[in-house]
Amino acid sequence: MRDRYSATPAGRHCGRCALAVRPIAIALATVFLATAATVSAGWGAPVLAAPAGRTLAALGDSYSSGEGSPPFDAVDPRCRRSAQAWPRQVTEKDPSISLALFAACSGATTDALTDSFKGDDPQLTQLRRLPTAPDIVTITIGGNDANFSNVIISCYTWKCFWDGKDKRERDLINKTLPDKLAASYSALKTAAPHARILAVGYPDVFPTSQRKNTCKWLSSTERRQLTSLNSLLNQVIRRAARAADVEFVSTDRALRGHEMCTKDSWVAPVGVFSPARDLSAHPTPRGQQAIAEVVHRYLATDGR
Repeated sequence: MRDRYSATPAGRHCGRCALAVRPIAIALATVFLATAATVSAGWGAPVLAAPAGRTLAALGDSYSSGEGSPPFDAVDPRCRRSAQAWPRQVTEKDPSISLALFAACSGATTDALTDSFKGDDPQLTQLRRLPTAPDIVTITIGGNDANFSNVIISCYTWKCFWDGKDKRERDLINKTLPDKLAASYSALKTAAPHARILAVGYPDVFPTSQRKNTCKWLSSTERRQLTSLNSLLNQVIRRAARAADVEFVSTDRALRGHEMCTKDSWVAPVGVFSPARDLSAHPTPRGQQAIAEVVHRYLATDGR
């Protein structure tokens, strides 16, 4: 560098100019080397976020795929990924974030992270296959492990719990789900060790009081049982996330005042036959937007 700059006319006739140029050249070289190191860095090294923005990978179940907000992607319709799903809306709210992977799939349980599901490769396999490690990974998981979908359909067709008690579902959440979530979060951290991982909770989809309940098929007792189960599910997810050093994003109030069975609902009503059955109790486009606002705000404020 010294010979090149000293050989110029400015170098021969202006010593001060040469001294001024050298630090600039050194700084440019440093930036070039740092950029090259970042580009060549593999999954085993921390990824330095480019000034242009960050990448997001969305994993999980129907509460991330956008079930409840048709139409769905035609390329792989089985997972029912919506153009209005909240992970996609997050990237629209913040153009500095781009969606690198949308692997969330309707009906997915924790097993879908490590096993093929609906013809898709395991979600963690899809994550590892990305050419560059994502900066952010979001996931909603656990609701299907707790059998929530069948419980809600049962509520509509007869009653929520055959014996009137929710003990079986509470046992699933309290005794079985914690180990499954711990294993899932551990595997996720191994697959994306330098990503910011957000375990996104489930919103309350039933009204907070019977006075607001317009669904004649849902008794006051059943409504309380369902809201209590959803709260318990979120508590277990929060504890598992904390134990795994994963961030938890609460969305339980995202639909407040617009739950299912309210006059201005942002949740698809329950139906028995498809496609209404599949959409049942999932956020509509307005509900997806409300969840996106919560997650976007969390990212923008670093969880504060």
